[in-house]
Amino acid sequence: MSAKYKLALSGVLVFCLFVIDRVLKFLFYKKFPQQEFFILSDWLKLKLAFNPGIAFGLAVNYYLIIFIYILILLALIWWLIKIYREKKYFSILCLQMVIAGAFSNLLDRLQLGQVIDYFDLKYYSVFNLADVMIVCGVVGLLVVYGRKRKPPKQ
Repeated sequence: MSAKYKLALSGVLVFCLFVIDRVLKFLFYKKFPQQEFFILSDWLKLKLAFNPGIAFGLAVNYYLIIFIYILILLALIWWLIKIYREKKYFSILCLQMVIAGAFSNLLDRLQLGQVIDYFDLKYYSVFNLADVMIVCGVVGLLVVYGRKRKPPKQ
């Protein structure tokens, strides 16, 4: 598979996930604000929830959250440009997912002052597809950059 094809494919995949997240947020916020959709009995359901804080609803000053989001996004974009030049395709995909997820949640914060969540996992928390993208991207980056390098043979 050619380099351009790999980059285009990862970009299209991440863009589609971003659009799906934005559409689901819109639907739950505007069309189904009081409804619940049971996917796996009561273990997984879809319902509207808001998160004014950071992960797991931890409270933090709104302006501090926005400032931190922007700093992190700028750092991630810089890193993406750096690894784009190195043609590290899996790392590019992972970073694209983190950036797209963070950007989607930032849009919520700028528009509503809080993040829209819609996946309700029993005994856990309520989250959204953007959060899943961020977590998957970070785990992928940890796998790539966290593994121990073998020393060169002498």
